[in-house]
Amino acid sequence: MSGSSIAVVGVGAIGGVVAAALGDLAHHDLTLCVRTPFDVLEVELPGGRSRVDATILANPGQARPVDWVLVATKAHQTADALPWLRGLTAEGTTRWAFLQNGVDQVERGNRLAAGGTGPALAPADVVPVIVNLPASRPAPGRVIQSLNGMLTSPDDEAGRAFATLFEGSRISVRSHADFTTIAWRKLLMNASLGGVCAFISGSDEAVAEGPLRRFVLDLMLEALPVARAEGAEIEEADCEQILERIMQAAPDHWSSIAVDRREGRPMEWEARNAVIGRRGRKHGISTPRHDALTDLLRAIG
Repeated sequence: MSGSSIAVVGVGAIGGVVAAALGDLAHHDLTLCVRTPFDVLEVELPGGRSRVDATILANPGQARPVDWVLVATKAHQTADALPWLRGLTAEGTTRWAFLQNGVDQVERGNRLAAGGTGPALAPADVVPVIVNLPASRPAPGRVIQSLNGMLTSPDDEAGRAFATLFEGSRISVRSHADFTTIAWRKLLMNASLGGVCAFISGSDEAVAEGPLRRFVLDLMLEALPVARAEGAEIEEADCEQILERIMQAAPDHWSSIAVDRREGRPMEWEARNAVIGRRGRKHGISTPRHDALTDLLRAIG
């Protein structure tokens, strides 16, 4: 099998798991672009451990063009990827994949392509990717993947090409024809359950029952008309099913935004929460609960 040159920008929990899966496929040429340098990436997996053989760069000035750039930073850190993208992108041939939360990954990519105060870039494609890979990063160069997971890309030529990168790896990657619905199903959960858990600085288990569970469900139902206006096919009954499935799978799970709140780090409220109200206003749909939760999360970080 022929390989691709791939750079992972942002080797935290998600970037580390993805890098390990790609690194185990010997045919790829892998580069890890990091802020804090480390000697080797070690990933603890549900069924073993992986040490990643890759080039590790901490200086964007050392970057060279690759076939694929996988941006795995948090959404609010996207702009930090721009110096890397300048060195990693051969205009018109390099593809960018954004492995981030939210429903506006393509917009983020297009903003980066505009170049900020520098010259514009011209990636061949900007591919949004939905990530379901429960993992944590206790230290630079060390990642723990708690459960097996999945990546989802659009069912178009670029999305299928992204999925092909992982053929034979431990990560399941699917190209879905109704990418919009899949993306909004995850956002409803991230914005509602994740937002509430971030505000109270608790795990999913903290809202498993009682008034807080009802409030999470009310938030999901309030955002549902926005999701439908955006083209997602989600019913009211789906919201309860989505919430129950998450609670049963890993009730003690801490969402990444709740971990950031607990650790005193900036939170991803813009991509996970503010987007609900922003898209709602575009369609003339009121989202007062989400607007209030967004304001609260903004106020605390």
